[in-house]
Amino acid sequence: MKDTELFARWARTLLDQIDRFMDQERKKQMLEECGRACALNFGSLEVAREAKEASRSIDEVLDRLNRHEGFWCGPWVRDGKQVTSVCDECGCPLVHAGFLQPTPVSCMCSLGWVKAVFEIIAGAPVQAKLEQAIGRGDPVCEFTVYLPSSGM
Repeated sequence: MKDTELFARWARTLLDQIDRFMDQERKKQMLEECGRACALNFGSLEVAREAKEASRSIDEVLDRLNRHEGFWCGPWVRDGKQVTSVCDECGCPLVHAGFLQPTPVSCMCSLGWVKAVFEIIAGAPVQAKLEQAIGRGDPVCEFTVYLPSSGM
């Protein structure tokens, strides 16, 4: 068995066991932290920071992120203090690499990624919601970020 196949099986087992043995709030906390780590380790936070520093408004930041190839699975669109993105396919790099299948638990990780990125952009904690998720059987993934009143 190749190392990548071994890791894929191990990761699937880990997520299955998290789903089986943890309550909903602990699953959410744990997987959101994994998403934050992904955003940090894969360079997403640096891309968000650079876009923010080069921009004068949230719309400019979103435009830069939307033009950055491979940054996210769908465009970010602002409507007042809300920013949404709809993705036709899962944006998780572990899913793209074949290590995971989208699941309700793995989708919590993506929510952590979204929060981490938008906290850099907003300069403050943000609330975010996963409205729809391919891993939950929905046709798309849809995220809504609620920007704080202060910030950019």
